[in-house]
Amino acid sequence: MEELRLTPKDAPTIPIEAEVISPDIIAGKRLQDVKGLTVYVGNTTRTLGDFFDVEGDIAEKATDQLIVVEGAIPHVKYIGAEMTAGRIVIKGDVGMHVGAQMSGGEIIVEGSASDWVGAEMKGGLLRIKGNAGNQLGAAYRGSSDGMTGGCIVVGGDVGIEMGAFMRRGMLIVQGDVGPFAGVHMNGGEIFIFGRAARRVGAEAKGNGGFIACFGGVEALLPTYIYDTTYRPTFMKLYLRQLRDELGIEEAEKFLDAPFKRYRGDIAVGGNSEILIVEEQ
Repeated sequence: MEELRLTPKDAPTIPIEAEVISPDIIAGKRLQDVKGLTVYVGNTTRTLGDFFDVEGDIAEKATDQLIVVEGAIPHVKYIGAEMTAGRIVIKGDVGMHVGAQMSGGEIIVEGSASDWVGAEMKGGLLRIKGNAGNQLGAAYRGSSDGMTGGCIVVGGDVGIEMGAFMRRGMLIVQGDVGPFAGVHMNGGEIFIFGRAARRVGAEAKGNGGFIACFGGVEALLPTYIYDTTYRPTFMKLYLRQLRDELGIEEAEKFLDAPFKRYRGDIAVGGNSEILIVEEQ
């Protein structure tokens, strides 16, 4: 892949909206044109070159483009928004909306991320090695569809309303998650290796979706009804995928673990599943 390097300069106090940092937009352009791409700072427009040193190679197609951000950029928003192909690596923290509505390609954040990571994501792989904020993979306010495809992996903790209105796709969190994880979800798979806070799966309807909790739940809603304790074969397949394809080593120790299955949320006539590892 052709590698383009963006090195951050001094940042303004107002966040920068830079959805132009995407293989789809950069591929096929001249280096000088990339430096002149428009970014937004409050109610003003500036250029990408005002805030980043830009150097390296540019591919003809987005599928062949690698963008490397050489440092932390917690003030920069919308990186990789709506991207369809290529790869972005951010060597530090990043701001809100990274990978929002992306449908393909790969984004790796080596630090932590703010709110709305992968909001309404449709495809691709998004990996946050540190923590993520609120509304990971969730629907934007007023929308009925959150994440509908792809995979998000978070190495640390996540805030509230993770996977809100989720329809398809996969969310994997290796740390703890805040309240209302999987709220209104109607499909997809959520794996929580840390501890899940209150109201997990609130008003979830089902449609084949489940939430697997490996580190316990603070308090399960009374509208989830205990069904059985068993060792689901499908869970072994998922856990092997997490271990072998995504490098999540802690998946190994749960391959033969028994799970308590709860069905709900019966408050909305749902038939979703919350699977909680039984304490040994």
